[in-house]
Amino acid sequence: MSPDDYVRLVLSSYDLPSGESSPAELAALELRPSITEWAGRFLLGISFCGSYANGTRVKGATDIDILVSLGPRTPLDADKLYDRFFTFLKDRGHKPIRQNVSIGLQLHGLKIDLIPARQEWGGSNDHRIFETEHQRVTRTNFDTHLKVVNESGFIEEIRLVKIWRTLRNLRMPSFFLELAVIDALHRSRPHQPAANMEVVLRYLKDTLPNAPIRDPANFENRVSDDLLKHEKIAIAEAAAESLKQSDWGKLVW
Repeated sequence: MSPDDYVRLVLSSYDLPSGESSPAELAALELRPSITEWAGRFLLGISFCGSYANGTRVKGATDIDILVSLGPRTPLDADKLYDRFFTFLKDRGHKPIRQNVSIGLQLHGLKIDLIPARQEWGGSNDHRIFETEHQRVTRTNFDTHLKVVNESGFIEEIRLVKIWRTLRNLRMPSFFLELAVIDALHRSRPHQPAANMEVVLRYLKDTLPNAPIRDPANFENRVSDDLLKHEKIAIAEAAAESLKQSDWGKLVW
């Protein structure tokens, strides 16, 4: 079995179901009435974003990200919306968890991340979100995120690194990971996941600790700031250790 055949076999074992009857879709459907009640007339839409939407989802390593989009006429900014939504969910009997830009829930064994966001004026579909870690409101565009990942040509490699990350219990937020893989492979050819995985590991070891990774929808937003220095060093050390392995079965399984 070739290295590419092996990693694709691993990837297939981590497939996460999608579609109308999938657990993720049913969970979103169950949450819709509560979300609609909270948002009221300001609700623009409820949609999947992140890994589930862009095809980089991995079983056991993917939260289900759901964007709760409110219109620009919403009288509260993103920070107040975040707090109000958190309180609402708690009052409705959920056990919400504050996360960086999302509110986490457990529903039928799934990790659901709800992202309350207020659309900007002007029709660009930019949204204002609240970063709890930095206590700031920032602007981004989830459509841009989806396009950047989908058009990268490196979906296999992103999924592979997500498996690698999870097996080593590394803190590496998915959006940061996706951008890092795309940056690492900007000179590489697609459809060679095994060879490209080595390129990514070398990037994680040598470049990642000091790489200024930025949100493609807002250049002022440094996604790399979401990780602390010691967390980046832990990733680099894990990558260095993985590069020593001669057996793919010790790298991802």
